[in-house]
Amino acid sequence: MAFTAAELGHEHIAVTDHSEGLKVAHGLDRGRREAQLGQIAALAAIRSGRADVLGHRTGRMVEGGHGRVGQGGRPPSEFDAAAVFAACVEFDVAVEINARPERLDPPRALLRQAVEAGCLFTLSTDAHAPGQLDWQPYGCVRAQECGVPADRIVTTWPVERVQEWVRTRRAAHG
Repeated sequence: MAFTAAELGHEHIAVTDHSEGLKVAHGLDRGRREAQLGQIAALAAIRSGRADVLGHRTGRMVEGGHGRVGQGGRPPSEFDAAAVFAACVEFDVAVEINARPERLDPPRALLRQAVEAGCLFTLSTDAHAPGQLDWQPYGCVRAQECGVPADRIVTTWPVERVQEWVRTRRAAHG
């Protein structure tokens, strides 16, 4: 995945997985998270020796979620979107724009509401294999359709700005 991302010209990628609380998505427990961190460190070592091939950085994050899970499809949303988006702004949490073709979430109405609330965003391919990185344009089109300002899409920022944002969030929220 990292090599394909580099070939596509990406400066950085983030490896994200659900936490162990999301059993239906086979969320990572502590042991699997630590093993994954080791794999990312090994990739960084390869990158340092192959900058011509892998000239970007790889980071790791954990996905959060909401709502009921594992009940056969997605139920209608029962959360207070205004409260959720206000909390995202207050706690500097980005809303994911999922570019996976069969997902394409959040729905346009919620995406527009998040824009109006002043949220930051990430644009995610939700790729599980290298070829799925090609899904990125689907998310870009949705972001543009819903008026998401490019400067509020964290995944379009230069890597140094992303790192500073992560450091600031860690300092503020422990």
